[in-house]
Amino acid sequence: MAQCKLTPHEFIQNAFSPLIAAMCSPLVDQACQKNNLSFTEMIQPFCKLNTEAHFREPSGGVIPVRNLRFTVLDVNARPPQPTLARKFLNESVSFASSERNYPINIGDQTVEIPASAPWFEAWRETFLQVQFPSDHEFTKHFLGCILVVSSAETNPLDMLVHMGQQLQQLQNVTPAKLPKWFCPDVLRYYVLLHDVSGSTSERAEAVFETMKTTYGINSCYMLQINSRVAGHKEDLSHLPDPWCQFLTRQHDSQDASDHDSSPRTPAEVGGVTGMPSCVSADVSCDSASPTEVIKSGSALEVAQEAGENSPVPVTHHPLSPDADVRDCLVVNSDEKQHNEVLSAPCHINDNVWAGHSAAGANNIVIQHGSCLSASDLERLRLFAQDFCLKSLLPFVEKQIQLLSDIISNKKGVSRSLFSATKRWFGSNKPGTPGANNPVNAVIYSTDSPELQLRRLGDLCFMFGHYTLAFQAYHSAKRDFSADQAWLYYAGALEMAALSAFMQGEPTRKAQEYMEESISTYLNSCKMPQFATRATLLSTECLKGRSLYGEAAKQFIRMTSEDSDLRSALLLEQASYCFLKSTRPRMARKYAFHIVLAGHRFSKAGQRKHSLRCYKQAYQIYENRNWSLAEDHIHFTIGRQAAYLKQISDASLSFSKLLTPASKQSAPQQSAFLREYLTIQQQLMAEERNVSDNLTVLPLPVVDNDSIKVLLGSLTSTPSSEAAIVYATGVKFEDDQSDNRRWTKLEETLVNEAQGTLPMIFRPTLQLFSNETVNTSKPIAIVREPIYVRIILKNPLHIPLPLLNVHLLWNFKNGKSEISNESSKSTKNVEIETQCIDAVVVKPDSDEEVILSVIPKCVGELNITGVAYHLTNTAIQQLPEQTTNNAPSIITIPGKQVFRVRCPRAKITKDKGSQEVNDKRLEINVVTSSPCLQVSFQNMSSQMLCGEMQNVSIRFKNIGSAPLSNLYLASSVPELISCAGYPVCDTGQGTIPEVIKISLPGGQLAPGQKHMESMWLRAPDYRGITNLEIMFYYENNNTKCIPRYRLVRHSWEITVLGSVQCTSMATNSCVASTDESSQVLNLALQVKNVNQVHDPILTEVSVSQVSLVSKTWQLCGKIAVPTGVKLQAQESIHFVFSARRQKHKKERADPFSDLPIEDHVENVTSARESPYVDFYNRHRARVISSSGADETAEVSRNSVASQLENDDTTGMEEALNINATLILRWQTEIRNGKGTKRMALGQHHLILDKIAVLSVSSADDAKVPVPSEIEGPLRIFGPDDSSYKSVTSEKYPTLDVLQRLVIHNIRHSPKVCHDFSVSRLCFVPVQLQLQNCSDTSLVVRVNASDSGSSSSSKNKLYSPHSSSTFHWVGLAGSCSELSPHDSTSVSLCAVTTGPGTFDLGSSLEVWCRARGAPEADSVAQVWHVESALVVDNTPVVPVSDPKIV
Repeated sequence: MAQCKLTPHEFIQNAFSPLIAAMCSPLVDQACQKNNLSFTEMIQPFCKLNTEAHFREPSGGVIPVRNLRFTVLDVNARPPQPTLARKFLNESVSFASSERNYPINIGDQTVEIPASAPWFEAWRETFLQVQFPSDHEFTKHFLGCILVVSSAETNPLDMLVHMGQQLQQLQNVTPAKLPKWFCPDVLRYYVLLHDVSGSTSERAEAVFETMKTTYGINSCYMLQINSRVAGHKEDLSHLPDPWCQFLTRQHDSQDASDHDSSPRTPAEVGGVTGMPSCVSADVSCDSASPTEVIKSGSALEVAQEAGENSPVPVTHHPLSPDADVRDCLVVNSDEKQHNEVLSAPCHINDNVWAGHSAAGANNIVIQHGSCLSASDLERLRLFAQDFCLKSLLPFVEKQIQLLSDIISNKKGVSRSLFSATKRWFGSNKPGTPGANNPVNAVIYSTDSPELQLRRLGDLCFMFGHYTLAFQAYHSAKRDFSADQAWLYYAGALEMAALSAFMQGEPTRKAQEYMEESISTYLNSCKMPQFATRATLLSTECLKGRSLYGEAAKQFIRMTSEDSDLRSALLLEQASYCFLKSTRPRMARKYAFHIVLAGHRFSKAGQRKHSLRCYKQAYQIYENRNWSLAEDHIHFTIGRQAAYLKQISDASLSFSKLLTPASKQSAPQQSAFLREYLTIQQQLMAEERNVSDNLTVLPLPVVDNDSIKVLLGSLTSTPSSEAAIVYATGVKFEDDQSDNRRWTKLEETLVNEAQGTLPMIFRPTLQLFSNETVNTSKPIAIVREPIYVRIILKNPLHIPLPLLNVHLLWNFKNGKSEISNESSKSTKNVEIETQCIDAVVVKPDSDEEVILSVIPKCVGELNITGVAYHLTNTAIQQLPEQTTNNAPSIITIPGKQVFRVRCPRAKITKDKGSQEVNDKRLEINVVTSSPCLQVSFQNMSSQMLCGEMQNVSIRFKNIGSAPLSNLYLASSVPELISCAGYPVCDTGQGTIPEVIKISLPGGQLAPGQKHMESMWLRAPDYRGITNLEIMFYYENNNTKCIPRYRLVRHSWEITVLGSVQCTSMATNSCVASTDESSQVLNLALQVKNVNQVHDPILTEVSVSQVSLVSKTWQLCGKIAVPTGVKLQAQESIHFVFSARRQKHKKERADPFSDLPIEDHVENVTSARESPYVDFYNRHRARVISSSGADETAEVSRNSVASQLENDDTTGMEEALNINATLILRWQTEIRNGKGTKRMALGQHHLILDKIAVLSVSSADDAKVPVPSEIEGPLRIFGPDDSSYKSVTSEKYPTLDVLQRLVIHNIRHSPKVCHDFSVSRLCFVPVQLQLQNCSDTSLVVRVNASDSGSSSSSKNKLYSPHSSSTFHWVGLAGSCSELSPHDSTSVSLCAVTTGPGTFDLGSSLEVWCRARGAPEADSVAQVWHVESALVVDNTPVVPVSDPKIV
């Protein structure tokens, strides 16, 4: 803590140094004034005994006297009146300061405090000097008097006699007045002062001899001075001045009177330690700015020292954020008093009166002792030593013996009947109910034993005999307590405690003595000045014993409202005691009490010390999340610094009030903002000629992590043409996670355009943010904008209006470098800077601001920050303000500096993790380049599933150089088809993702346009689809950087439901009579999935069905309704037939079209573009999506091929179709506004296998899967369905083996037979067999009797069903069928009676591969129901059979 220069023992010894009066003749003063000193001032620096002296106590012991210091005062000197005393106290604090601090470690925190407290020591010393002497103690009474006469007097001896008479009169005056004398017969010491420069020494020596004869050799002294003759122009300022420290508090004291003005200070209008509670232009208590308070110099100080009669306002707690207007001091308008205040410039100082020069600032420096030589100084020292050793100490020894004798003789004798009565019946404790006597109720005579005891104790204490002093004080305090003389009692207790401490044996009892003394002074005697003195002495004793907690309690107890300066000093010392305490260091108590001290310093007008205290306290409160306490400290520091003209410190403190952690209310924050703007405006006015750089303002806060840089156009200019959409390009709101897809597209385009990728491929970046790698500088093009997006955060509860917002930059072009920070205009020849006139950041919110610059020449551009003007215009919007008292608008320019950093650290082997320099704001500007503008026409944001739209693309070169090699790529190429650029079927499942656009002449010149047509097909699933298209083009000059550029377009499409298509292919039971090829029946269901409550209504009609297959071809309509338009949720069914081609060689044209409406002509075939393009892209996507499964299947087949022939694959082809059904539809769309449009769509259905249902889209309703195609039940073995043993690969599945052959029955549907003629009816039957596989089969037919099998099927023909029929003749046959070949087998059926018979119920067809054993034959599941009707009517038989 702050250390004092004196130890506790030295301080106490100096506080009670003996007082010696000095009476000088007028000529003595004249001789001394040659040195600009009086006699007492001249000898005061030498009034210390440097050698050890002794005197004897009454018991005969020798008492050593060490470091004795006595004080010599003029006999006519008087203590200053209270008003002047307060002035001295204020100035003693104002002029003292400590320039050196030292650190203290408190845990992990380091606090710097002053190394010393000279202001407290100066105030303490002044406080002890300006006290009036009291009758209850003798330490401030004169022990003796030095009578000084000049040798230049006409008759020096007569003058001494006359002066002795005057001294006697001063001692015998009634009633007793100042000065006070220790005893009636004080010490007299006679000095003859000889001015060497004025006369010779012979006469002086003769007079001195006479003096020794008259007064004694030990009571006289001859002192010679002024041995040096000082020149008029001689400068002695370099010599030490031992008198200066003794003159500071004696200045002007001789001329003081009761009417001297008290130390005035400017009024704390509203108080610098009180928060402003409102925002107003009036000079009120809580809203006046520092400049307004400084100008109001006629107000009075709210706090005066003890004894003043000025009203003291109610003190707010310094941490309270509120300050009531009623607490402001009413300004005294008394002109006379005001003039008196200003008429005492000698008591005004810089610290108290801000803006006024100190008194004496223009005076010439006064030199002291200019006529005193070194020998004269030695004579002064010898004079003081001779006076102590030969006169003073013998006198003290004599007085101690005399007082001891008197006390011994009168010991035990009651002083009075009154005092004896009070001893028995009165209270002996101050402050008790019986102790209600006035303080001066007991009056002692000067020779009373009680006062003699006190006089003995004081004399022993002043000369170091502390043992005898303690005994005397202890005895006296009992007598004073018995007499209820509480003032005397408190004084005796005080000195007894000090005597115990000075003996080196302090006890708990002595400490209790001091506590009781202070309490008695305060409560019973009502004398705070003596309580303050006792506290100052007691705390030094406690600190000397390391009892800092007790010392702090005593300091705090003496704080009150009657003296702000005293309270401030004692609170500060208490805070240091808390900090000095080691068990533990009470840092928070230190901070709290140093804040209170700063508050009281402020009320006392000591702004410099108030500022220092608050700065010390902030070291503790900093970063503790005590926002309200921090706000109070910052506000007070700002106000005090403003009053002291420390504008930069004030601005810094006010800026800390505008932080994101602020918890103040909106009006309070508005007031803080206004204070800051006012101070900042003053600071800028001072620094205007020093620097043009802008100041970094605290608000708003820039989120450096969200800074984004975009190169190129942000958004294209809206076109006046209808239905035109410009390419979206790169936007700030783009998701950075999408960069991977765009990078993939760029790689595809670069690979296609340049033939191969570069060895080190770096994707093109237009948007730079925290999520991108910013190790390389961005490349911008001349005359193309550079956009910077910043997020401005407003943490306050009030809006922040910003004006003239623009970017700050440095531009280097060759050797020249320019910046727009110091320029007032935002327009520049090299760089064009966009300026936003006004931006209002709403309370507690973020504001996105996009700014741009346009470079106009090649160079290096570094964007450093954002500049703006911060204003308080939004404060006028507060509801409690009116137009008349609205605050003035304050606008200050400022900036925010960008501090971007790369989120990723570079890791090296040698140095580990290193910070990577983020270069997103360091932009290289290169020469001109082509710039492609892409726009789309007739592009809709809403489409139906499978809908196709024709979109026009317009290309325009808005750059300054021609471009070439224009390419297009998309993330979903299956949805795009460009007219004139057909998509060929590669058959490998690869989709041509890149389309090269042919340009006229191979290039597009600047300003030239080019049009292209593009078909777009919506996906087959509903929802929101993002279609991403990228255009690639190159600069004709291949040496330019960048070599190529890109244009992005992201198209968000809302896809609505259109139709749901389901289809299934089955084998037909009917064979043609002329050719025996396989026929399929294709069943198609189309449903309009539009709901009645949907925002749009559709009316769908099917226009054409196409089949794409190299094996099958549409051959006819079986059930095709025409002219049907499907409304919402309506369905339609179609049945078509397809025939397998007889030639094994695949067809060259796989497309077969079948229009729904026969009367419609010129229907475009599915083999034409864009229909075939979308089919090819759809097929390639399907192949690529199933490529992994096919690869696994191929690997398995390669293993199985080693164990078997190709029969297995050929058999499996019996169920495969491998065809695609294309459904083309059109619809009329009506929205809620009544507008209509026609839409064309196309759906694709993959037909893989026979009897398997196919659906058009993945998000349609689930269709139940037939049980026969469900996966096999696996009981044992692994769960991986792809696992199959090599042995099982030799044979097809059972489902395949049972569907290899189909058959039909040909016979007469009705036979008429006369059973009366012939009991048996023979019917010829032809059995047609069809091989559906790609391998040769051996087919065996078994015809069994109908009675041997179940006849449940015959019930279908009830009630005329017959029971049995028989096969006769060839009942079983075996034949071999080539792949897809057919044959006929002749059978004969016989019946014994009329009836209806099912001939197909008793036929079984078995087949096996050629060469396979008979045991491998598998019965076919194909079943044909063929009804034969036998009539008993004799008729002629039918000759021509009919196929059933």
